[in-house]
Amino acid sequence: MRAFVALEISDLGALDSLVAVQQQLVATGADLKPVERGSIHFTVKFLGEISQSDSLRIDASLKALNLKGGVVEVRGVGAFPNVRRPSVIWAGVAPEGEAIIAPVAQSVLSALQDYGEEDRRPFRPHATLARVKSPRESAALAECLKNNSERSFGTTPLRTLKLKSSLLTPRGPVYSDVGVYVLA
Repeated sequence: MRAFVALEISDLGALDSLVAVQQQLVATGADLKPVERGSIHFTVKFLGEISQSDSLRIDASLKALNLKGGVVEVRGVGAFPNVRRPSVIWAGVAPEGEAIIAPVAQSVLSALQDYGEEDRRPFRPHATLARVKSPRESAALAECLKNNSERSFGTTPLRTLKLKSSLLTPRGPVYSDVGVYVLA
């Protein structure tokens, strides 16, 4: 199964605000595909294709962690690799939120270092909002990103970490919970 570990954005007001900025992004005329509202999350680790036996070992590793949650402010938008040549548009968290998410991520990344794809980039909490398909209307898109770079989308509690499966379909990925781990 194709899998990843994530922290979900559960606050409905924050999700409404993220969907509103997605609508602004679409209104630029840029060639992008927004992420479905129910699929917006903070990815902690992408695992890629894993076996059933690996999923059981990953589940046991995640259950053994003692992780703390908290409330984070979802703030700002940006793009990977950068605003001039975006391929992924994301929402971030305020610095105080990074201080809550970073220890969770470090513990998960350390516990699961033998699984999934190795990412040499430092962890940066982000929730993917859209994927850019072509450079069409890139100037308008860059302007929209700039105008929302410090925008607050509200706060969301981080109460659970989830191991999720991702089934790729022609209409987009379909996510299912494989394991749920309560944060203290």
